[in-house]
Amino acid sequence: MNFWLITALYVSVGVLGIGVFIWGKGEGKSCFDRAYRVICIHFPAALKWALKKCFGPRAPAVLDAVWTYLCYKSNPIVQLFYLAVLVGGYIVFVIAGYSHVPSPMLSSHHKWTGFFVFFMCTWTWWKACSTDPGIVTPKNFEDLIEIWPWDEQIFSKQQCTTCDIPKPARSKHCGMCGVCVAKFDHHCIWINNCVGVGNHKWFLLFLWWHLVICCYGGGMGLTIAYEIIREKDLLNAVFIDPVTRQRQNATYLVVGQYLLATEGMLIFVTVLATVMGLVLCGFFLWHLYLVRQGTTTNELSKWSYVRWILKQEEEGAERLASLKNIYNNGLRANFREVFFPIDVHQLPRQLAQEARDGGKQGAKASQATAPRRGKNGKLKKT
Repeated sequence: MNFWLITALYVSVGVLGIGVFIWGKGEGKSCFDRAYRVICIHFPAALKWALKKCFGPRAPAVLDAVWTYLCYKSNPIVQLFYLAVLVGGYIVFVIAGYSHVPSPMLSSHHKWTGFFVFFMCTWTWWKACSTDPGIVTPKNFEDLIEIWPWDEQIFSKQQCTTCDIPKPARSKHCGMCGVCVAKFDHHCIWINNCVGVGNHKWFLLFLWWHLVICCYGGGMGLTIAYEIIREKDLLNAVFIDPVTRQRQNATYLVVGQYLLATEGMLIFVTVLATVMGLVLCGFFLWHLYLVRQGTTTNELSKWSYVRWILKQEEEGAERLASLKNIYNNGLRANFREVFFPIDVHQLPRQLAQEARDGGKQGAKASQATAPRRGKNGKLKKT
C-alpha cells in the first residue's frame, strides 16, 4: 500500500499545483482559489512575519529581493536546473540501463543513437538560448512595421515607454529581458530568453528533440524492464517478504516493487521520461497548432481578451463575427515564416542607414588623413 499511497500523494500534489497555477485567484470560493490564497498570500505573509521576529526587519526585504530575482529577473538558475536534469538523467540511464544493452530486443547501436539524441537536445537548447529572438531597435522598427502592419484589433500604433521607440505589430516589451521582441511568443525560463521571430524555430526544435529523448528513453527503459521480467520469469516467481518472511505469489504490484528495489534508478528515469514525454507531446502539438493558425501565445491571449470584451457589449456580436487574423497567411506560409525567418538586423532601411553612416564615417576619416599643403607649397600629412 505504501507504493500506491506515495503515488497518490504525488499525483494529488501535482494536480493541486497545476490547478492553482491555472485557475487559482486571489478572490473566489473554489478549492483552487482557497489554495492560491494559502500558498501565495497567507504563507508568504506568515514567513515574512517569522523572519522579522527571528532576524529583524531586514530579513523580509532580503526574501523579497531573492523572490524578485528568481521570478522577475533574467537569471540562469532554471537553465542550470535544466542541465542538471538532462545531463544527470542521461548519465543515470547510461549507468543503470546500458549495462543491459545489447540484448535480444535492443542492439548495441541504441547506445550511439541515444547519444546522438542527447547531443541534439543540448545543441537545440543552446541555439534557442543564444539566438537573438528578434530585438526591435531604432534602426529596424520601420521595416518591421511594414512587414507586420497594425491590424487595429489587437495591435495599434503605440510607443514603448521603456525602449522609447514605436512598437511594431506582433511585438512586445519583455520586462525580464528589457527589450522589445518582434513577433513575441513568450519568455521561456528554460532557455532564459524570449521566443520571437529570430529563435522560434529553435524553440520548436528544442521541444521536438526533448520529446524524442523522453519517448526514446521511456521506450528503452520499458523494454529493458520487460526483458528482465521475462528473463527471470518474475510473473511466475515466488517472493519472500523481507519483514514478515512470508512467501507471496507474483502480482504486478509485487513485480513492480521488486524492480524498484533492484533497478530503482532505471525505473525512476523511465517513469520520469514517460511522464515528461506526455507533457512535452501536448506542449509541442499546441505550439504547432499556434503556428498553423498564424498566431503566437501572446496574440492568443490578446484575442481572448478582445472576444471577452466584445461579448460584454450589446452590439459586440457583429464586431465579434468581423474579427480576422490578418497575420494568418495559410499553412505553408505560416510554417515558412517560422522555419525560414527574417533577420531583423538585415532589413533594407537598416542596411541603407548603416551604409550611409559608414559612408559619412569614411569621408570624415579620408578628410582627416588627406595630405595638405604647407606654407612652402609642399604636401604634408595631418
